[in-house]
Parts: sequence; structure tokens; C-alpha cells
Amino acid sequence: MLKKRGTRGLAVGAVAALVVFALDAAHVFRRLEWKSWDARMSAFADPAKASKEIVLILVDQPSLDFYAGQGITWPWPRELYGAIVRHLAAGGAKAVFFDITMTEGSRFGVEDDQSLAAAAAAAGNVYIPVFLSTEETAPDAAPGTEDLALFRNKAEAALPREVRGEEPAGGPEAWPEFFKSVTLPVPDLLKAARGVVNVRVNPDADGIYRRTPLFFPFRSFYVGSVPLALSLASRPGLDLRTLPGDDEGNICLRFFGKTGAYKAYSAAAVINSYAQSLQGQKPQVPAGEFAGKTVLLGLSAVGLYDIKASPLSGVVPGVEIHAAAVDSIVNGHAFRFPGRPVTWIYLGLLALAAGIILSALKKTAAQTTAVIVFLLLPAALSAGAFAARTWLDFAAPEAAVLFTLVGAAVGNYAVEGRERRFLKGIFHHYLSPAVIDRILEDPGRLKLGGEEREITSFFSDIAGFTTISEALGPAGLVALLNEYLTEMTDLILDSGGTLDKYEGDAMIAFWNAPLDLPDHALRAARTALACRARLAEIGPELEKKFGRRISARIGLNTGPAIVGNMGSARRFDYTAIGDTINLAARLESAGKQYGLNLLAGEATVEKAGDALVVREVDLVRVVGKTKPVRIYELIGEAGRVPGETLERLDHYARGLALFRGRSFADAEFVFAGLEGDPVAALYIERCRRLGATPLPEDWDFVTSLQSK
Repeated sequence: MLKKRGTRGLAVGAVAALVVFALDAAHVFRRLEWKSWDARMSAFADPAKASKEIVLILVDQPSLDFYAGQGITWPWPRELYGAIVRHLAAGGAKAVFFDITMTEGSRFGVEDDQSLAAAAAAAGNVYIPVFLSTEETAPDAAPGTEDLALFRNKAEAALPREVRGEEPAGGPEAWPEFFKSVTLPVPDLLKAARGVVNVRVNPDADGIYRRTPLFFPFRSFYVGSVPLALSLASRPGLDLRTLPGDDEGNICLRFFGKTGAYKAYSAAAVINSYAQSLQGQKPQVPAGEFAGKTVLLGLSAVGLYDIKASPLSGVVPGVEIHAAAVDSIVNGHAFRFPGRPVTWIYLGLLALAAGIILSALKKTAAQTTAVIVFLLLPAALSAGAFAARTWLDFAAPEAAVLFTLVGAAVGNYAVEGRERRFLKGIFHHYLSPAVIDRILEDPGRLKLGGEEREITSFFSDIAGFTTISEALGPAGLVALLNEYLTEMTDLILDSGGTLDKYEGDAMIAFWNAPLDLPDHALRAARTALACRARLAEIGPELEKKFGRRISARIGLNTGPAIVGNMGSARRFDYTAIGDTINLAARLESAGKQYGLNLLAGEATVEKAGDALVVREVDLVRVVGKTKPVRIYELIGEAGRVPGETLERLDHYARGLALFRGRSFADAEFVFAGLEGDPVAALYIERCRRLGATPLPEDWDFVTSLQSK
């Protein structure tokens, strides 16, 4: 027996591992892995470990306010940046990077650009950004030959010697992105800069910056990244071969805090400090504080914020991403990658071990302990690898363990689940799969009682059913109903709805019970549209088979209801009761009055949101209610309604606005342009009737629905 259990466990683990291999190769776990990586980064975050040799200067809100008070608005004169460069040079900063593009001349004139250029040239340590693009630039906007030559010279000055002069290996086909055009800074600044770097870095597919390339292929040469250039300036002997990277050559970054991990100075404080130094006063920020530092200048003020997302925060100044990248490279914080073969071997061993051990254990306590251990093991190993600066996958190995556990559970189900299958076989004809699962999880739900919750109710009826039933007879009627109700019921259940009951030709269903469905109104609306479309498809076939063309009306409404098992102690149904269901039934019936087959209440339309195209039909008061409600016709899903229909809806809306504004003659003229529209015809009749009779000032345009 133990041998059989072990063999079964081995088979389950092997199958689970193979499934995960296939899914991992298809990148199914990529986003989940990224999120798990972010969780590890957060768990090990420690701002105290961030490099003290990397500092930021931020154009923050106080800086903007300070100079705004002096009449200097954004964008600032570049002479102010020149003051920063001179103050940093006086203090002995190793490298300075401006994370501010300056592709157009200063609004204060050429002298302003030249002032900053002179400061940068004198400092000899200023790096400025360019923006590479994969698109071709229009010939009249492309940089000239001299500018491109200067750009190449400045780009290669920011690269390691072994890359300078090299053409991108493999050509455009070998790179995920091959850049063809560039947006350059103004010529004076380009000439004065120590080097230029590409400021464009793509985040992962979920918008979060976790990795960065070291350099980028541009035409026939390379352009360095911001962190590469600054790292080389900080450590001139940096050997790129010692830097770990992923399969695409990206460096995986280490973040030490959500934001503020690196010491930051207000730009206004640094500029003021330079002015104080010139006047012989004690500077607010001594230049010596920047001795030997790598300085990155960026934006953090409201309205200027270069917002990016890191694994630790969705709102981070872009310059902090660059700072973290420099820190990762210079101080050896970048992460190693074992590679897919090693990862697959690792998760395969986990799956096999989980399958064998879980299958061999018999006692519930031992099995529970093993399950907990195996579920926690991938997390523990991934955390340990993180501490060793290695990205060991968590998502795929965890999935392998989970699939193995599921496989073991399926085995138990096949051997020991006969009773559950018996119960499911009995109830599947009467209840939705979701309700059945809840019952099987907790048989105690099979008792009287209910709960109040918001639902969307669906009420459907066949038009002219009495005439059809008289023509077909009992046998033909039953056959017709079976085919019709099967098609409609499948659509309801497939969308997560719960079938309440059949009442002859009527169908009653609801969404958001027993399982929570936050988008229940939209689900119900889409199902109603699908039912209408499906009935149109099978209508000719039913007419050919039974001699009668079937059409149905549907009413939808959203609101509170009591949902639960109701009836007697010996016989009860899972159902919903309340005014919400009653109004859905009234709307179905009202469809006959308006000549429409799909009406929805105001609450349903509001909760479904912009995903639907609707038109307001009327403001009505139903029997037994005093508060009026707006009712709408569901036209279709947004993006799928023909333009001609949308134009007619706009035309109708103009007519309705004129009608509500008591311009009955104008409204009648607009509605007359909607030939074949039953609602427009109804409003034409109303316009003629109301236009002939003076209305009181408090007339509310509410229509009372007299029938139920």
C-alpha cells in the first residue's frame, strides 16, 4: 500500500512539474513572480543601508515657492542650475547628473544657456540626458551631421573603454529595442557636458521599474544608461563582467526604502548656499558635503513630479530610480539570476518531494503539517536567496507545490468522494454550480433562513405566450420551452448568475448571491444582451421547427433583497425576495407598453458604468410605489454599437431634452426623424397631447405604469 501511495505521489508530482514547466515557458507566472519579488524587496527594505555617497538635489515645492516669490517662475533660468554646478564643483563632487531634459533654448536667451554650459565645462563632471526613440525622425527635425558626431563623442565618453567604438552586436534583430533617432540637448550644453546618457528606461510590463539596461544600441554605436555612466565616474575601474544580469542583460536593482532612502537637498537651498559662499557668508549647505559624492538632480514638486513606480512604492521621483541603480552597481547590490534550467530543476524536486511525502502520510495531522511546510518552503528559500543577492523564483515553485497538493486532493476525491459526487448529482439540475459548491463546503447551509444583500435581478417572459401555447398544444409547448429555457439558462449560469426559478415561460435569476460578484450589474446586463442575441440566432430554427417565432422581454433591476433558503422545513428553494425583484418584473411587463424587449432600472445602469450603451426611456412610477424611477433601454456594449445607432441615440437624446424642457413642438419635430422607433412614436403622441393642454409648473413628467 505504501509503495502504491509513493508511486501515485511521484506521478502526481511529475505531472504537476511538467504542467508548471509549460506554463512557466509561456510566462504565465511572470506578473505573479514580479509581485512576489516586490514583497521580498519590501520585507528586506532598510533605508539605513542605502549608500551615503549618493545624494539628490530636488526641485521641490519649497524651491518653486521661494523663487516664485521673487518673480521667477518655472521653468527656471538655467543660470540657477549653473550655480548648483559651481557649488558642487567647489565641494569636489565626483559626478553630477541632471534628470531634466533641456532640448530647447532657454526662454531667457542664449546667454542663459551659455552660463550653464560654462559652469558644466569648468566642472568637467556633468552628465546630461538625451532621449532615444525607436521611431525614425522626420528629415527636417533630425540632428545634423555635426551634432550627431558630437553626440557620439559625448555618448562614448560615458561608456567603458571596451564598448567605445563598437557597433551593436547582431544588428537590430538581436535587440529588444533598437533606437533610430535621438532628441538632443541644446548645442552649448551638449558641448560642455562630460557625457550624455539615455534617460529612457522601460519598466516591466506592469509599469514597475525593477531592472535597467547598461547601454542601448543606437544606429552604429552604443549609448550608456544613467546608472552606468555615473557608476563609471564613481568607480573608473568598474569591470562590467562582474555585474550580474538577467537573460536580456538588465541589472536587477536593490531598493532600500519606499522613497527618501538617499539624502536629498532642496535645490533652492543649494543655490542659496552658492550665493552665500560668494558673499563670504556661511552657506546653508556647505560645498564640502558633496565631496566625493555622486549627485543626481531631479524633480519632486507638484506638477513637475517625474512619477515612477518602484517595487516599494507607486509614487517615486524618477531620479530615485536612477540613484538606486547606481547604488546597486557601485556597491554590489545587484542580484544574480540562476537561469531557467536551474529554476526548473529546483521546482521539479519540490513537486516530486511534495507528491511522495503527502501521499505516504495517512494521519490528518501529519498531512496538515506537511502541507504547511511545503507551502511555506518556496517562500523561505526565496527569502534566503534574496539575502544572498539572488533572484530565486517563488511563483512557479509555489505553483508546482500547489498543483501537487491539488493532484493529491483529486486522488483523495476519486477514492473517498463518492458521497460528494452523489449529492452533486442530485442538486445540479436545480442549483447553479456555485451554490452547489457552497453546500458541499458547508451542508449546514441547507436550512431555512436568508441574508440581505444587493443583487441584480433578471426577469424574462416570452411575448404572446398564451397564443403560442394554444397553437402548439402541451407536447409541442414543452419541447419548445425546453429548448428555449436551456439556451437562456446556460448563458445565465455561465456568467455566474443563480437561476431562481421557472414560472411557466418566465425565468427569474439573480447575480451576487451566494458568491460575491462586485460587477454583478454589468454581468447581468451583458447576460441579458447575450440572451437577446442568442434568441435572435436560434429564432429562425425554432420557427421552422415549431411554427412560431419566439421573442422575449427582459427586465433588470439592482437593489437590496433577502436571499437564502426559503420554504418549509422539508422542502425549500434558494431564492430571492423583495422590491428589487418585483421592479424587474414590472420592467419586463413595461417593455410591451414601450415596444422594447430589454429594460433596466436606474440602479443597474449606474452600477454597470460606462461599459454599456443605453438610452433613457422614461421616468415612471410603478404600481404600489410613490417614488419615480428612471428606466433605460440596453442597446449594447460600449465599442460594439454601430455608428449609425449611436447617431440615432444622439438624435433621440436631443428630442428627450426638448421634451423635458417643455418645447413640445420642437421635440415632436426631432422625434419625427426617428422613423420606426416605438419610443419616439410614443413621445410624438405625448408631445401632441401635452402641447395642446397647458401644464402646471410642478408637472413632473412621470408616467404611472398602471399594470403589474
